[in-house]
Amino acid sequence: MTETTRSTSDWPRVYLASGSARRRAILEELDIPYQPLTVEVDEIVAATGRETVEENASHKLSAGLRSADRGALVIAADTVLEAQGRLLGKPADETAAIQYLQTLSGSSAIAYSAVALATAGDAIGCLATETAEVHFKLLPPEVIQWYVSTGEPMGRAGAFGIGRLGEVLTESVDGCYSCVSGLPKTALLLALAQVAGEQMPESLRHAPTVLMGTRVRLRSLVLGAGREADPRQNNHRR
Repeated sequence: MTETTRSTSDWPRVYLASGSARRRAILEELDIPYQPLTVEVDEIVAATGRETVEENASHKLSAGLRSADRGALVIAADTVLEAQGRLLGKPADETAAIQYLQTLSGSSAIAYSAVALATAGDAIGCLATETAEVHFKLLPPEVIQWYVSTGEPMGRAGAFGIGRLGEVLTESVDGCYSCVSGLPKTALLLALAQVAGEQMPESLRHAPTVLMGTRVRLRSLVLGAGREADPRQNNHRR
């Protein structure tokens, strides 16, 4: 296991079950210490965007928990774009990337991001889903070709990475920018407050649920049981 990126006595050992540089950057922006954890899962496409990211984030969490030290906190996430009735995951090649960007051109897309987290050894975790709407500029062929030539679209949901060059393709974002980036801060903080509780810094320990608004959905995750529970059943946890 690699060295901890940051260290503070206010946090338990935290693992990020993701190889995404942008997700790592978001944890660093929030001053959350973590260790990267490589997980291998087959990502699925479900009937809806929400179901897709919830299933994938849950599977990544399960894989991460199998590798984590007991008592460590594991964070996993997944993101997908939905545009014109299509779910746009990671493009298989440049041809698919061009097709995805043509779909997004002059249109709007819904970003679905899910965060799944739990403490290794516990029976209950948390699953939080957040949405944002991205409005795209008209993207003429030369713009699409230029963006694909940068290599940024590959390995990104919808062939689009808002955290870097992809931002110049957008007109506006309704919702949290971090939701589109792949690790939604509102969903993450609310889920952390439920699962980590007293192990978090005082400033983050009691994130008010009013932050949920209409874009965040928070549920308890019964680990290994394939079902979820009402988060109110988990209020006694740390």
